[in-house]
Amino acid sequence: MHNLYTRFVRILEICKQFSHNLVNAQGNIVRPGPVPGFSGLEVAVLSLAAESESIDSENWLFEYKLQECREKF
Repeated sequence: MHNLYTRFVRILEICKQFSHNLVNAQGNIVRPGPVPGFSGLEVAVLSLAAESESIDSENWLFEYKLQECREKF
C-alpha cells in the first residue's frame, strides 16, 4: 500500500503528457461552474493506481486510508 502514492504520481505525469490539450492546468475538462478540489484527471489516475495495487474497491481504499490516518493522529 505504501507504493500507491508513488504510482499515483508516476501515472499522473504520464496522463498529463497525453491529455495536455484535453484538460486545463488544474486537470479538469473545461466546463462552466465551480472548480472541484480534486480534478477529473486525478480521480481517473487514483483509480488506475489503485487497480495497479490490486485494490478493486474504492470504498475499501478510502476506508483503509481513513483508518490509517486516524491511527497516525
